[in-house]
Amino acid sequence: GHLVNHKWENAMTLDKSSWGFNRLASLSEYLTPQELISELVTTVSCGGNLLVNLGPTADGRILPIFEERLTQMGEWLDVNGEAIYSSKPWRVQNDTTSGFVWYTSHSDTVYAISLEWPSSGMILLGAPKGSSSTKVTLVGYGAVDAKASPSGLTISLPVITPDQRPCQWAYAFSLQGVE
Repeated sequence: GHLVNHKWENAMTLDKSSWGFNRLASLSEYLTPQELISELVTTVSCGGNLLVNLGPTADGRILPIFEERLTQMGEWLDVNGEAIYSSKPWRVQNDTTSGFVWYTSHSDTVYAISLEWPSSGMILLGAPKGSSSTKVTLVGYGAVDAKASPSGLTISLPVITPDQRPCQWAYAFSLQGVE
């Protein structure tokens, strides 16, 4: 992704092959929650708005799979909305060191949104320049350890089970005191 100089919108559909109702669609033809959240994060990181289409049935009903996906996105936003709502693109959109982290910003806070929970327990962010006063918070959880170095900012993930994580699918880190 890259930043453009004008407002833009990502109009996309939950059904990977149709903009309307497709009664023959299989489950694999719908975006997963991970794919939907990833689309939201990358779009907002690059300064865009996300427009999600879903095809209702002929009599106007919304399929349970669509309802489930929208509910899952809402649950994710309940935890991580501060990294999305009223945010602006940061000076870097995607972290090239990790490849799975996207950035947004709001006021003096930078948000690093990781689309993965690395099994190594660490995330190296190459774009933010931290200092001894840098504070890092896993949104919905609390403060986490981070260490600034010439190569970037290394975040130590808390040692918690997947059920103890504040959400699923993607994880927002609030970075304060970074350049």
